[in-house]
Amino acid sequence: MYKYNQLFELEPNFKADDAEKFRSNATEELINETVKSLESKNHIVHVVEDEASALELIKKLIPDGSSVMDAGSVTLDEIGFKSYYFSNEHKWYNLHQKILDEKDGASQGGLRKKALACDYFISSVGAISKQGSLFVADASGTRVGGFTASNNVIVVAGVNKIVESESDGVKRATVFCYQCESVRARKAYGVPGSVVANFTQINHGSVFGPKNTNIILIKKALGY
Repeated sequence: MYKYNQLFELEPNFKADDAEKFRSNATEELINETVKSLESKNHIVHVVEDEASALELIKKLIPDGSSVMDAGSVTLDEIGFKSYYFSNEHKWYNLHQKILDEKDGASQGGLRKKALACDYFISSVGAISKQGSLFVADASGTRVGGFTASNNVIVVAGVNKIVESESDGVKRATVFCYQCESVRARKAYGVPGSVVANFTQINHGSVFGPKNTNIILIKKALGY
């Protein structure tokens, strides 16, 4: 995965819409308003200072023996989660590794679908609105699907992903992030760009059961 600043090394003329707006860190006032909104919608919210604190919190949130699946995420790379997840330092069941170990394409596709119904699904998002909604987009369905199929969700995001309105949430997730991801996709896969094939706006946490979404906000600009 390429960090945001590395996109300009790949394509020096790259320019994303509203980059200054969508890369700016939220103010303390906006963070506090967003936390209150998220908590009112049955989410558990944690605000941490840095990447290391976020990773340590994830380690505490996931019990030993849990099945864990992740979505592709620059943010997760930046906090060190991917390195830890693919190491032997934890006692989780790494579903992503099981997928990679399967060399048959059809079987691998089936494993990807099953992995979304994991104990813990970890991902970032394209945006989080002040009103308490999460905005998620992807090309393959392996990010969007995990938010509804898994038993528990852990969202990790820099405070640069907090936006003032729901319309900004849609734009950040489907335009700004799409443009950034397209640079990465052109380099990684040799395609013209990415595709927003799937998009969801999550307006509320678990309605009938216990709270099952932990949102970790990091006071830094991370991801796309």
